[in-house]
Amino acid sequence: MIQVLERAMKIVETLGENPGKAYSLSEIASAVSLDKGTCSHILKTLASGGFIRQDSPRSGYKLGYKFYHITGHPVENEELTKIARKDVEALGRELNETALLAVVNSDKRIVLYSTVPERNLIVRTQRERNIYSVCAGRVIVANYTPSHLEKFIIRCGLPSEEEWPEIYHAAQPRQALANAFAKIKQDGYEILDDQHGLIGFAAPLFRDGHVVGSLGTYLPVSRMTDSGKILERLLYYSGEINKKLTLSEL
Repeated sequence: MIQVLERAMKIVETLGENPGKAYSLSEIASAVSLDKGTCSHILKTLASGGFIRQDSPRSGYKLGYKFYHITGHPVENEELTKIARKDVEALGRELNETALLAVVNSDKRIVLYSTVPERNLIVRTQRERNIYSVCAGRVIVANYTPSHLEKFIIRCGLPSEEEWPEIYHAAQPRQALANAFAKIKQDGYEILDDQHGLIGFAAPLFRDGHVVGSLGTYLPVSRMTDSGKILERLLYYSGEINKKLTLSEL
């Protein structure tokens, strides 16, 4: 058991030398002096826990989102975080509410970066959530290509009653879900009252016409006095991030 942990730590150290680089199985196995079979098994275990990631079967391996949870350092989508960080902070500062930058990874909504408002009552969102349950996840999936969206629904199924009651209780849930995603895409944002005293706003982020994440904000319903202002500032800053993404290379 100790030997396996040592090998896993060596793999993590290797990937951590260059968090933005995707390492092939051969590169990792060579770096940690393991045969490919043993190395592949350890990589799969680390990936299942979110400690490393492989974006597709043919792509290399990188550090995963769990290291942001542990260290606070945005190794996951580091360049996206770098580009969007100032605008996320500006949104949070203007509204004096929690603002966040999110992506979808392994069919979960993952928070890459978030702000903390100067208030007594603070909304702290979980780093990992089911996509159907949060507007930051819904707004990303709503902007998937039709084929990508179809594959997502096949993998994840329809939302549960707790995740999305309006869809769960619809006469035709599959069609209701398609209609809901279509409306979110058309509107360009999502607003979600979770019925537990919190309300969230989120807008998609794009590069080269493809959705890469979302900008969002959450607050207690009791503090929401001007939803129009919140939405206006959210769309302004998501627009600013999108301009920067257009000029960058992720």
